[in-house]
Amino acid sequence: MAKTDDPRRDDGELATAVPARRAPKRKLTRIEKSQRTRQAICDAAAEIIGEFGYAEASIARIMERAGLGHGTFYAYFDSRAALFDQLLPMKGSEVLDFLHDRVKGASNFVEMETKGFLGFLEFAQSHPWFFRLLHEAEVAAPDGYRQHIDNIMVRFRRSLKRSWDLGELPGYGEQELDTLAYLLISARDYVYSQHVARSPDMASALQDAVETYRKFISFGLRGAPGDQAAPPPGASSRAKPA
Repeated sequence: MAKTDDPRRDDGELATAVPARRAPKRKLTRIEKSQRTRQAICDAAAEIIGEFGYAEASIARIMERAGLGHGTFYAYFDSRAALFDQLLPMKGSEVLDFLHDRVKGASNFVEMETKGFLGFLEFAQSHPWFFRLLHEAEVAAPDGYRQHIDNIMVRFRRSLKRSWDLGELPGYGEQELDTLAYLLISARDYVYSQHVARSPDMASALQDAVETYRKFISFGLRGAPGDQAAPPPGASSRAKPA
């Protein structure tokens, strides 16, 4: 006999549905609660700085945004300056972890760097507080700013050295990799903050920027693989007589 959706048992009586028992919600440990509170303070601080700047990011404003009592702040940070010095390295590490996930599976340097560039632009677009947090930190939180740059360089050096060892950067010597890393880092910053973010059509500007960046890292200033390379500095552009 074909099965139907009739909720009757074989003896003709209606079956009584037994609600599924929910598993009890696990209580957070003291360490987990502490980590969540600290994260909430830092998240709130990043948003407040993005809106008002470091100078106007008072403890009262930060804790109100976090939904926590003013006194809770001092259980995690000795002062506002101590928070600021830890904030950018913490948020910068979150960006780096996000980009690490975005470039997984890339088969070569160009694909990895293009995915990373796109990922950074998308992160900046969805986290509008990030650039004010970054750009004001050099003056407002210099120790945190320097630590953030050092953290970025550790990852870029490792990535570039791996690509260089694989022969993917044949035009560069190993001593040039730090300069190359700073060029790539600064490209992300300025392309987004000075170009994409100021465009009336951010979505189109973002996609165009990624394609231009892909061509740049693929072919350098030649723009395409078949173009003739520019003469070295000081070389005469006039043809030599036969």
